[in-house]
Amino acid sequence: MADLLSSLIIAGKTLANRIVMAPTPSGFATADGFVSADLLAYYARRAQGGVGLILSEPLLVAPPPLSEGVAHLGLYADAFVPRLHQLAVALHAHHTRLFFSLECYTQSESLSSAALISLREQFILAAWRAYCAGADGVLLSSADGGILHNLISPSRNRRNDVYGGDLAGRMRLALEVIEAIRTWIGPRFIVGFRLPAEEFCAGGMGMQDARVVARRVIAAGVRMLDVTVAAEDALNLARFPGWAVPLVNGIKRVTPEVPVIGFGVQGDHYVADSLIRDGSIDLVALDHTLRYNPDWPQQAQDLLEG
Repeated sequence: MADLLSSLIIAGKTLANRIVMAPTPSGFATADGFVSADLLAYYARRAQGGVGLILSEPLLVAPPPLSEGVAHLGLYADAFVPRLHQLAVALHAHHTRLFFSLECYTQSESLSSAALISLREQFILAAWRAYCAGADGVLLSSADGGILHNLISPSRNRRNDVYGGDLAGRMRLALEVIEAIRTWIGPRFIVGFRLPAEEFCAGGMGMQDARVVARRVIAAGVRMLDVTVAAEDALNLARFPGWAVPLVNGIKRVTPEVPVIGFGVQGDHYVADSLIRDGSIDLVALDHTLRYNPDWPQQAQDLLEG
């Protein structure tokens, strides 16, 4: 029986345990987009604490609109690769796997179809750079206010071209990116996908649409799902350990062939372990918990094996 501390193999790569660091800002990004010594130390400390998989904070696939003064991590040029490689090496030294989260915060309404095709190529090149930097995979997100979120969400997409309209049109860019990465880099480089289980707003995506999105991205080549809700969507939801399980499990029930990351354990070791044991989720994502307590995974081992 699987538990929080058991290993997991995804596309030939072994995760030491089922504990995942969620893709949240470290606070150490700088205006030049490069990995700083402080940022490297921040991530390495969480790996030292025993987390099995780190999903990085967003790395931009295109330069930010304001090139000066915008703190960010970049993956839009080859020059970023050497320091990102140092980050990957530092995490792998602690047996922690690393996915780079690829993102672009451009509003979709401002881009022509040709511009979206160009952006597709930037995503694909960024994935190649992630591979060259030694990452184990990349994470694409339709839940965090970036371009894929703005396209896939029916409440955000107002386009009337091939990248708008029905769900097939709204998903077109994401599927093109996923398929191209899989074709170019190969199946051992993992593509993960982050999606909201529900958008708690009028005209937003519901569970049924989320299930269809999950099935289609898996068919295109995704090998891991990270189920979440956007921060603004969850403001009025009651929070208690395990509160998000029904949402995550609603996706997991229709995607048995890939591991699903769940959230909402509120830092409770025993709840996290029980959700893995009963099959509700496959991995547990932590955000603020690991920010303030990087030794949480080691404490889990002490508590659950003691």
